[in-house]
Amino acid sequence: MEHLNHPKAHPDDIIQLIKKDHKPLKSLLAILKNDNVPYLEKKDAFQKLAPLLEAHMKPEQETWYKSLKHDHAFTVEITEGELEHRLADQICKDMKITTNERSFMSKAKVLAEMVDHHIKVEERDLLPDFESATTLDERIELGLIYLEMQQRIESLQNAERHQFSASSLNDMQG
Repeated sequence: MEHLNHPKAHPDDIIQLIKKDHKPLKSLLAILKNDNVPYLEKKDAFQKLAPLLEAHMKPEQETWYKSLKHDHAFTVEITEGELEHRLADQICKDMKITTNERSFMSKAKVLAEMVDHHIKVEERDLLPDFESATTLDERIELGLIYLEMQQRIESLQNAERHQFSASSLNDMQG
């Protein structure tokens, strides 16, 4: 049962965390979808998007999606969401090694359209239904786990960036 002393919107509510994560993703996706944006600007937007997407998708699957799997009403949507996450992850990996400008631009548009659709479905259908089916305390508990997982992923990303920077510097010096 929801406690009355909790405000309606709590910063650790997984719904609030997911929506907060979606905001920067949406602005970067808009750049990737826009046919008038030049290659280098899209490449820059993608380099910002990829780590944000990774730090969002994995915790989302391990917390929110996992909790939704217990409710058969969400089975199809969760299966679709997991597939979209796998496809987004694969497209991101492919884009990181794509050197052909035209190929990169095509992949950027497909990735952006797919992830944008995914976000719209979550925000329009899944999050409101989930909110109705759960208590704020349950959502806060999931939110705290989500944040912890996200922080671990971001720490690994920072360590990898630091390791890459250090090895690049060593290569230049050696």
